[in-house]
Amino acid sequence: MSDIFQEVEEDVRRERYEQLWKKYGNHMMAAAVVVIAAVAAYQGWKAYDLNQRQQISDRYQAAQALAVAGNAPQAETAFLELSKDRHSGYATLAKFHLAGAYLAQGKRDPAITLLRELTESSDPEISSAARLRLAWTEADARPRNEIEAILQPLMAADNPWRFAANEVLAYMDLKGGSRTQAESEYLKLSGELEASASLRQRAAAISQYLKANPPNGSTTAPSAAQGSQSK
Repeated sequence: MSDIFQEVEEDVRRERYEQLWKKYGNHMMAAAVVVIAAVAAYQGWKAYDLNQRQQISDRYQAAQALAVAGNAPQAETAFLELSKDRHSGYATLAKFHLAGAYLAQGKRDPAITLLRELTESSDPEISSAARLRLAWTEADARPRNEIEAILQPLMAADNPWRFAANEVLAYMDLKGGSRTQAESEYLKLSGELEASASLRQRAAAISQYLKANPPNGSTTAPSAAQGSQSK
């Protein structure tokens, strides 16, 4: 008896589906076509986007090769084009390199302008990196208080950039003749376990050098360019 009821139920279900298909079949087919088209378009866009990103990556590496080879004018052109690209990640990196290409050619004004623009970024990492680069770039041209003002946002006790900022200020003190203060700052930085290993090593080396060469000896401060490149 249960088999009969099951057969009847299946017949009723089949009949209802047939009615639904007659009523909505065309709409369902159209919807299916739209879904298929949308999926195909999305896959096509993904392939296009991946290809574009690969091309940009290749252009970025080529621009870096120009810079490493010392071809600053061509590197400037390449990084300038990349800085205008809609892929903001590469555009931002290109701007940092573009500033370097400007400086390699003695074009300080556009380099400073570009770095100051980057300090206004809403991304704290970008802004912080730009401030540090700007401070090193201006270290030999500005008084300590102006460099300190540039670095001030990095000086908070919980800011991971504070050690790099203090390295710049230690350099400023050494360059400005405050040798004892600078030696103390470098010694302190050499023992900061939260600072990067490379920064601690630089600070320790400079501290040891200053200790081994008293003020009446020949003391040469590490250049601002060296500090900028070491970051």
